Amino acid sequence: MSETNKELEDLAKSATEDFYELLGVEFDAEEAAIKKAYRKASIRYHPDKNPDNKDAADRFIYLGWARDILIDAGLKGEYDRARTRRREKVLQDELLDGRRRKMKDDLERRERAGKDFTNGLKRKRAEDMNEAERREQEIQRLAEDGKRRRKEAQERMEKRRKEEDEASFMDLEKSPEPQGPKPGDSAEIDRTIKIRFQREGDTVDWDKDTLSTMFSKYGKIDSVVMGKDKKIRPSGSKHRKTTAVVFVIYTRIDHAHAAVMDGRSDYPSLDSVSWANGEPDIKSPIHNDMPTAPSTPVVTPNKAFRASFGPGMGKGVGGTPLGTPKFSFSPKTPSLEEVTMMRLKQAEKKRLEEQIRRREADEEAVV
Repeated sequence: MSETNKELEDLAKSATEDFYELLGVEFDAEEAAIKKAYRKASIRYHPDKNPDNKDAADRFIYLGWARDILIDAGLKGEYDRARTRRREKVLQDELLDGRRRKMKDDLERRERAGKDFTNGLKRKRAEDMNEAERREQEIQRLAEDGKRRRKEAQERMEKRRKEEDEASFMDLEKSPEPQGPKPGDSAEIDRTIKIRFQREGDTVDWDKDTLSTMFSKYGKIDSVVMGKDKKIRPSGSKHRKTTAVVFVIYTRIDHAHAAVMDGRSDYPSLDSVSWANGEPDIKSPIHNDMPTAPSTPVVTPNKAFRASFGPGMGKGVGGTPLGTPKFSFSPKTPSLEEVTMMRLKQAEKKRLEEQIRRREADEEAVV
């Protein structure tokens, strides 16, 4: 397409001038009629005949564009479509403006009627009103009073809510750091187990719901995440098999521990049931999902207990008593928090020792 035709095409799509009205021809005029109308109009608006009329020169240029566009079928089609869209938009705007004017007039009329009615009621003295007018005035007064009261109550509630939020925020800033972990504060990754099984036989259709039902026997499940099946060659096999990997996240770390301990034996079709991030220390305060005993000095176990578990029981590494944390005065001396955690671990060991001693005492009593 030449540069001239491209310019005419852009003009046909964007021109706002009505070329048919400019040339004085009908919409379906033939090419000969269009050229004839152009010759007449161009003589009338030629710049030589209108030296002082700038509008005539612009009109003369538009006449040439209108002729070139209307005698070309493709350009005429583009122009007609753009012209139709403009006319439809004008009609829509006029219709919308008419509706808006009508709505505005109706609203103003109703407002004037309401004001006239209110002013009429105000002008009347109470003794001059009949029962219906007095009732109407009282209803209007009560409605306005109720609206005002509701607004004031809402503002008071909003103000009180902001004050409480600010006070809570300030208390949170001023509150000391927690002195130890709380139950259920274990990390999500430490409560996650990983399950592997080959998709064959009964396990082909195992999905999230199936595994959730199977492993909920060990405790409450937070969520089940299905990994992408992989082609893995098992040890001693020549062919790869489709292996599914599933992650089960429990709400408590002891439930996850039960699943790792018993899942493989309860469901032999599984290849493995293991920790997703290595076995956590469930006795540590960091994983305080299980109850722990208070930090008290550990009593030396009795002879029967020491004989059952060996001479080293009841002492820490290097023979240090369990109730006494081992300190080092090197540059790596443990902090108060680390010492507290050590004491909590030792208290947990003491609780287990007490349980074993009670069980042995019960067995001796039965004998």
